Amino acid sequence: MEEEFLKLKPLNGRWMFHKAAGGSGQRRLSVIPMDAEGYSGHQLRSASNNGKIVLFLVPLQEEMDTEPLPFDATEFSRMPQVPCVKCNTTMPLQMLALHAEKCKEVSNEQAEPTDVDEDSEHDICEGHETTMDNLGEREICPICQGNFLKSVLPYHASECWDRAFNSEAVLEVVPDLPGPSSVTPVPYSPAETESTKVWKEVNDPQKAVQLFLKQLKQGGKQQGTLILTLDATDSDEERAMSLISFYKHNRDKMQWAAPFRCRIQGDAAVGRGVTRHIISSAITKLKRGFKMNFGNAAATAMFEGETDHLVPTTSAVLVESELFVMAGRLIGHSVINGGPALSGLSLAVVHALTNGSKELATTYLSLKDCPDIDHRETIGLLLKDEMTEEETSRVSSLCMEWYFPVPTKGTNKLLLLQQLLSHVVLTRLSVQVKHLKKGLKETGIWPLITSRPDVVPLLFPRECEVEITPQMVLQSIIWPQARQTDESEDSDDLESETMQVAGFFRQFVEEASSDNLRQLMRFWVGWEVPCQDLKLEIVQSTGPRHLPTSSTCNERLRLPSHYSTYSALLADMMVCLKSVETGFGLV
Repeated sequence: MEEEFLKLKPLNGRWMFHKAAGGSGQRRLSVIPMDAEGYSGHQLRSASNNGKIVLFLVPLQEEMDTEPLPFDATEFSRMPQVPCVKCNTTMPLQMLALHAEKCKEVSNEQAEPTDVDEDSEHDICEGHETTMDNLGEREICPICQGNFLKSVLPYHASECWDRAFNSEAVLEVVPDLPGPSSVTPVPYSPAETESTKVWKEVNDPQKAVQLFLKQLKQGGKQQGTLILTLDATDSDEERAMSLISFYKHNRDKMQWAAPFRCRIQGDAAVGRGVTRHIISSAITKLKRGFKMNFGNAAATAMFEGETDHLVPTTSAVLVESELFVMAGRLIGHSVINGGPALSGLSLAVVHALTNGSKELATTYLSLKDCPDIDHRETIGLLLKDEMTEEETSRVSSLCMEWYFPVPTKGTNKLLLLQQLLSHVVLTRLSVQVKHLKKGLKETGIWPLITSRPDVVPLLFPRECEVEITPQMVLQSIIWPQARQTDESEDSDDLESETMQVAGFFRQFVEEASSDNLRQLMRFWVGWEVPCQDLKLEIVQSTGPRHLPTSSTCNERLRLPSHYSTYSALLADMMVCLKSVETGFGLV
């Protein structure tokens, strides 16, 4: 404790922990008794309900120094440091909000006149007698053309670029512009480029997505090809770390729109099928969890909850590691390359992510959006007309834990229920949602989301909307045609085998579950996005252990001709589907 909070050292251990108890607007502190050897980590975790209850540290004999620490205090050494854009004082990021309230603009008489507005971000703090000579070198912001200190410019430019996406009055965003480092300001004008006008005005949302991505990738062609390399001999954890490392790398938005290729060392497969396979695997791991020990867990889940009610996890470790920014980049990159979307998110989270309005997102909340079953059951008690004494106590304890007023007879239960749900789904996850949004913006697809809200269901669909049905697969298959050959016994036998195996495969598709059909698509074409032309071939068998194979780049599935029963085909097809996660050529 003294290593983390240096102000405790002068107390020489003369302090004790207390925790709040009670209700009705009052919170009385009760002492947390020590063990024989003092406080222990296990005891404090238990007393705080694993960090859900606030503990208070109270000195026994001295008065604790409550004066604010200076910005260069040792306690802040591990916090991210940023300079104030007005006075250029470096301080912890967490302290910047308090400092900004006191930081005043210098009068126009004291400041050297510039060509920027009075509220620009390079004003000087009140009381600082500073001239242009000792301020240091200044440069022009490439976005708003303002004059800024060279040391401040990177921080201003990042914020200026974010504002440009959300304000047409500042900058008209065109997807095929170069990245933020070399962008040329374009004043807002009703006259838009012809290609931009088309994707904004076309009626079909799917067509709008296609036109926007075509325009975005047109600008990305000027960038070098992005290459992601994995090793076929890597473990699941090593492969997950390789994917995370690739998407944690900060790139210009045009680089994310550049041509993308993947390869697997130790595997002979090349081409589009490998790229499809890796993108699909990355989205699947994002949704179901990365198999790696991150944060003292066997698997790291980025999202939790029920189907169609998934929400980001509350893990502070993932937030501090900026893994949700990585997740946003991965989602946007999959969209750019025509890959699978992240399905099953809570509607409230989707609206908070894409619309930014907490009030609107709150209207889409439901009890199933709360991933914690115990909390969900407790909040659901507010829907009852009358609660027992025990149920009232459970609700009251939860309200005190989250600093909400304890319900009384006059309390609007539905309003309190909405407030509790909003807290657990939106308020506690606001940083995660903000990071996801940041990652999406960096890939360049944000103008599509803001200009065409009707495409959001395509980018974040419900689980039922991406379900693959047997009819979808059967309608896309190009079946083997009867061959025109000389009349002979051998040719008749071959034709009979072809039709028999094709019939077995049709039966397999008709009886397959949605999950098996999804795996079939991944085995056939590389990912679970259905293709229009699925080519099926029946090839001459080389023996009883000749398994089905696929050419994912050409969407071609080859079935050997030796199957005489449906059960034999079914067994081999299930073996093939289970091999999808391991890559290519390893069955």
